[in-house]
Amino acid sequence: MNAEPSLNSINSIFVVFCLSLLLIFMAWVSFLPELQIFIIPASFLIIYFIFLKQEHYLPFILLMYLVVVGEINPTLRVVVHILGFISLLVFLFLNKDEIKSAFYSIDIRIKKYFIYFFSIIFITTIFSQIPSKGFEIIIKELYFFFIVFSVYVYIKTKNKIYPVIFILMLSGIIMSLSSIINLAEFNLIDLLFKGSSAYRSGGLINNVNALSGYIVVVFPFFVFFYLLNKSGILRSFLILGMVILILGVFATISRSAGLSIMLGLLFVTYNINKKVTLLILLATLGVTILLLLLPTSEFILTALRLEQGFSNRDLFWQLSVDMFKDNWFLGVGPGLWGHYMFNYSPVLQDSFIGYLFYDVNVMTGGFNNSHNYYLVFMSDMGIAGLFLALYLPYAFFSIAKENLKLSKLFNYESYLLNLVLTTVGISMFIRAFFEGIGIITFGWVAIDLPFWIVVSLLAYYNFQLKNRIKENCVTA
Repeated sequence: MNAEPSLNSINSIFVVFCLSLLLIFMAWVSFLPELQIFIIPASFLIIYFIFLKQEHYLPFILLMYLVVVGEINPTLRVVVHILGFISLLVFLFLNKDEIKSAFYSIDIRIKKYFIYFFSIIFITTIFSQIPSKGFEIIIKELYFFFIVFSVYVYIKTKNKIYPVIFILMLSGIIMSLSSIINLAEFNLIDLLFKGSSAYRSGGLINNVNALSGYIVVVFPFFVFFYLLNKSGILRSFLILGMVILILGVFATISRSAGLSIMLGLLFVTYNINKKVTLLILLATLGVTILLLLLPTSEFILTALRLEQGFSNRDLFWQLSVDMFKDNWFLGVGPGLWGHYMFNYSPVLQDSFIGYLFYDVNVMTGGFNNSHNYYLVFMSDMGIAGLFLALYLPYAFFSIAKENLKLSKLFNYESYLLNLVLTTVGISMFIRAFFEGIGIITFGWVAIDLPFWIVVSLLAYYNFQLKNRIKENCVTA
């Protein structure tokens, strides 16, 4: 398979990775924050023209989508979307002869998901109280999946997965660094000992939970390259990258991200070396006990928000469940959760939590704040939404299971990469019980794109592995 990794490609990727990261970091810390609107795109352009080849222009656009369409600047966001859309149209036009074969190479389970997805949203939109909200979501999702399909066409036609993976890893590092650097605005004592959500940093994205989703997706790829590469220098850089990502998790104080990463890491090690898994579990248990026994344990629990329990998520869950019970057939309608939420609020409106609900609804523009991916679909689209929420992990893991089985027939590198792709799915769908964003967020491009890049890689490998089985007449 042309897309299988090689040590030479890994070396070149990480040389570019380190130089690019250093360039962006130096540009960021050397100038005033007000100039970030110019620094960030200029850094990307320098990286592109110095380090990247013409055939890597689409990954460059992908980096812009992943990083620049956050909350840096509304004007810049519009510019990136226009530039990106035109660039993708040109790319597809130049590769128009490959579009049909790329479409037919996509597994039927993924195609079914898209049919179910748009059909259910369309039907529930028609019968909702404010159809315009649903149609707005449909348009946004069509645009989003246009981007995803363009990425898949690039991977399929170029037979290149590492430029895309590299961009994904680089964007994760950039986002983590932006969150860590923003912590400099806070008083260190307050940061450590108050542990308030006011001291959480999302960096380039205002939503700290959205940033944590980036890290959950990206972290397993660093583990992949670390396990694959024996170079001490490269492993040191990879460890540095993982440290930055972990610091990014601490900057967001996202407990769901920490749990998801830990469980994903255990899944990888269990499939490679069960003894290592046991050592990680024992080390985690030992560190936890030590922290609890320390005199500063109370401060640590506060700083990590562990004493806050579900952080009112249980109230949002109760609200969404009650909303689903009264609208179980078609839901309240796509995008209308915020319109109905106060009819199902489990607390008094003039209470502290009631005012918190109101503030959250205003800040998010009525976005579904169920803090649970499955409840988002249930409350918005009823029983059909629940089916849709469950069908995606079914399709993902059934394809991933096939990939793991087939990749074992060829080489360790292919198997390890598919193991990591599966790990991302496990981590994200576990996180989905505590967060409603990062998988399908109804039009939020930068937040959902990392996960769907992984879906594209999974689909590509599924097609390639099956083709290779046929060509070599290997019995699975």
